Amino acid sequence: MDNNSQDYLFDLQGYLVLKNAISAADLREMNQWINDHESYVKEPWSTDGDPKKKGRWIGHIETHTYNEENGVNFQSIIEGGSVFEKLIDHPAWIDLVKKYIHSSVNGLSIHENFLNVRGPGGYLHIHCGGHVPLSYLTFRQNNTGEWMVGQINVLMALNDIGDGDGPPVLIPGSHKCTEIHPRLEVDGRGLIYDDVSGKPAGTATAMQEMYLKAGDVLLFTDAITHGAAERTNPGYRRTIVYRYSPKYVRERLNYQISEDLLQRLTPERRAIIEPNAPRRPPSA
Repeated sequence: MDNNSQDYLFDLQGYLVLKNAISAADLREMNQWINDHESYVKEPWSTDGDPKKKGRWIGHIETHTYNEENGVNFQSIIEGGSVFEKLIDHPAWIDLVKKYIHSSVNGLSIHENFLNVRGPGGYLHIHCGGHVPLSYLTFRQNNTGEWMVGQINVLMALNDIGDGDGPPVLIPGSHKCTEIHPRLEVDGRGLIYDDVSGKPAGTATAMQEMYLKAGDVLLFTDAITHGAAERTNPGYRRTIVYRYSPKYVRERLNYQISEDLLQRLTPERRAIIEPNAPRRPPSA
């Protein structure tokens, strides 16, 4: 697809699908990492508390969830090895991310990065939309080529995601819609996240299921109304999400990057992971 067509579709729809973005060799390595840590999928939480607060750790990676039906997030997955580090500035999407966030002016950071494994019955609730007044849900294009997108999600499929696999769902164009989605409206007020109905996002009005092959990437503005359908098939859906923002948006869960990783990163990757380097007095 030529650049003009790509930009038009992203502006119009709020998303792009990048086919075969990740190599077969990298897919094998990432899936093997999951296989090697299968026990953390089956028993991700400490036994004595809230799973949102009591995740188990694998070095600098924490098992985590926002809601138990979301599955297991391996947060700060960039600490998992070189195959995850190369995703920071992967050539299949980094130039698009830089363009749409307008990194030459806004800089670039990763707001959140995690590997998600979700089994039968798992799903996401519907969330976001053009009605939400959050800075990182900004979406602007002024016809001069100067974009300003407050956050771009890069969702990577590590295995095929089709009907019944709990596919990501979204409403094309909803990033520009100021009307509140019926499921996100309560007493005339627009919610950011549907924590009222308890229903999977795939059952919401106008949702479109996005089917992906292993290695495909769904790139979308976080402002679009989205979520995930319920997984009804056996087995697990495996995805990775890197969420890119201007450098002024801090890391979501405030994970401190290990010194070992910082030393390994290329200057280009370190500038994304640590865009605002700590400033200390000379004696510190």
